[in-house]
Amino acid sequence: MHSDKHIYLLLGADPEFLYRLTGLRIEGRYRFDALDVKALERRIDGVVVPEDEAEPIWAIEVQAWRDPAIYHRLLIDMGLLGERYPGREVRGLLLFISPGHDPKTPPWDDCLIKATTHCPLRRLYLVKVLDQLQTSDPEHPLLAAFLPYLVEDRARLREQVPSAYRRLKQSSLPDFARRQCLDVFQSWLLARFDDLTLEEILAMLGELTPLEQTRAYREIVEKNRPIWHDEGRQEGRQEGRQREACTLILRLLKRRFGPLTSEREARITALPLERLEDLGEALLDFSTSADLDSWLARYE
Repeated sequence: MHSDKHIYLLLGADPEFLYRLTGLRIEGRYRFDALDVKALERRIDGVVVPEDEAEPIWAIEVQAWRDPAIYHRLLIDMGLLGERYPGREVRGLLLFISPGHDPKTPPWDDCLIKATTHCPLRRLYLVKVLDQLQTSDPEHPLLAAFLPYLVEDRARLREQVPSAYRRLKQSSLPDFARRQCLDVFQSWLLARFDDLTLEEILAMLGELTPLEQTRAYREIVEKNRPIWHDEGRQEGRQEGRQREACTLILRLLKRRFGPLTSEREARITALPLERLEDLGEALLDFSTSADLDSWLARYE
């Protein structure tokens, strides 16, 4: 399951998230960017650039697999940033998902073991960071956002998903940070349960409530005053599911490709529920918005 880009999204969502996950406390305003270095056709996905030029620039590498060259790549990133921002101090941070992903490449491993606070390199293990967060602040929204990624047992995950989702939706986070958490949570959830339909995912999240379980329906039955026939009820339920599915699909596509054109939104909104479920599975493999256009042209 892809994780790097989602963790970068969380790092850039809020200064408090950046501090909790990396320990970096940036004084004043800053930018969190992904920078392309065209001369080397290289992209640096996590760069923290404080507005205060006395503060160091940080190159952050999130690593979810064992790569012996990762330390060397981070040093290259730091050198490229030094060229791009002459006169600025540049530092690097490696965020490994677990200690098993750290190749401990010499001589950098020894340097980090003996490092002082002035060392330009730093490394952390995400699972340990989140364990510490669980101890110090067990209700923190980041723990809910990471739930689909960290809980391996699908049965236990399925039990915990509704409460984690509610915690994120009801959190007091800034709007942008809350949206980022929800988008990452839902993306990971779709990847973990790729064998379920979109309707089943929505039901798991609690976004779809069977009509018979709603308070309004129970009151109508108790008063023996039905307001629609079976066919009308089925149509209403179908429309509600289609609307919820469409909302989720649009949110995920906007998260992946940015704002959609009005034409694309209209084409997606017009899709029936069955096609939306197909799109929910297919979008996990999309690389560009052109993939979306090709899919729409094929299925419309």
